[in-house]
Parts: sequence; structure tokens; C-alpha cells
Amino acid sequence: MNEIMTREEFLKERNAVCESDAVAGGDDVCKGQDADTAVSEVVVKGRRNRQYAGLILFITAVAGAVVGAVFYGKATVTVPDEMLEGFLEGRIHGGFFGNAAASFISALIWCIVPFLAGLCAVGQPVGALIPAFKGIGVGMTFAALVNTYGANGIPAFAVFVLPSAFIGTVICCYQCRLSVLCSNSVLAVLKGRRDEAPHYYKIYLERFAVCCIGCFLLGIADAVITFLFRPIFVI
Repeated sequence: MNEIMTREEFLKERNAVCESDAVAGGDDVCKGQDADTAVSEVVVKGRRNRQYAGLILFITAVAGAVVGAVFYGKATVTVPDEMLEGFLEGRIHGGFFGNAAASFISALIWCIVPFLAGLCAVGQPVGALIPAFKGIGVGMTFAALVNTYGANGIPAFAVFVLPSAFIGTVICCYQCRLSVLCSNSVLAVLKGRRDEAPHYYKIYLERFAVCCIGCFLLGIADAVITFLFRPIFVI
């Protein structure tokens, strides 16, 4: 017997059960099943929308990176050559723990800001715009390295910036999605459309802790990559 039941087969079987129960006065059972099905569909739809929200935030970050790279020369804010040299020297000649700490703190800042915004009823714009600003910074860094070091700036970007930037952006987008959802919940409570659920904030803190752990692991991984590839760079 096939264990996988299609939606049409499930509804047909359920209706048959409801019809037989209705004869014996089982209308309440059918109504209860309909309510459970509606709730399940709402939950699935909500999860799907949250997944799309995270994807949209990541696409926003990528678009910001493209904008930062393309319009770098036309922007009023540029990266000084001294800052680039100091960044690369710190990466190449810095110690393992120093690089790990720098990457960890940098990634953590991009999570702390949306986390705090999520505790506010009007923090949605912060959570929505943070990925774009992070992407613009990554794109400007790429353009600055290429502008200063030419083609040699591409491998430097690929080793010292891209891995941590990609993983950090994923973590940041996840935290920003949580931030927007939490802000919406706080706003709904203030408007009286939803009862306050204390456990929700506990979940919010737990997921922020997961992001912090991700930032820590990111710092370790970034330091390992730097340690393995820094001998091929001379500055």
C-alpha cells in the first residue's frame, strides 16, 4: 500500500468520514477537522513567507554589493589607501587569535544592531536596510582593492574578504529577519491585536545566541583561511 497520500485523496477520505459521522450527529467533529486544517495551512504559509523574507534580505545584500562596486568611483565616500594597506597588513601579519577576534567582532556588530532594533515596535526599517548597507560595504571593499592593487586585488578579496563576508551576510540576514518579525510582534501587542507571549522573547534571545555562536565559528574559520593563504601575499 502506498504510504504517501495526496491532498485530494486525504480530503476525499476525510469527507467520507465526516459524511458518515454527520449521519450519527458528528458535525462538530468535521468542523473541528476543518479548523485544524485551516490552522495547519496558515502555519505552513507563515513559514513559507518567513523563508521568502530571508531570501529577499539576502538578495538585497547582493544588490547592495553590486551597487557599492559599480558606483564606488562615483561615490563621495571612498576607502583610503592607508586603510586598505592597514587592513591587509593586519590580515597577513596579524596572529591567528587577532584575526579570529576581528572577524568575530565585525560579524557580531552586524547582528547586535538588528537585534536591538527588533525589540522596538518601529524597528522594521533597520532590519530591512542593514543587509543592503552590509552589501554596499562589501562591494566598495572589492572595488577599492581592485582600484588600488589592480588584478592583484581580486585574490586578496577572495581570501581575506569574501568568505567571511558571505557567511556573515547569511547570519546577518537571518538575524534581520528575526528582527523584523519581533518588531511586528511588539507592534501588534501595543495595538492590542495580539496577547503578549513572554516565551516569544525567550525564543528571540535563544536565536540571537545561535547567531552569536555562528559569528564565533565564522571568526575561527576566517582565521584558518587567512593562516593557510597568507604566505602567498607579500605586503
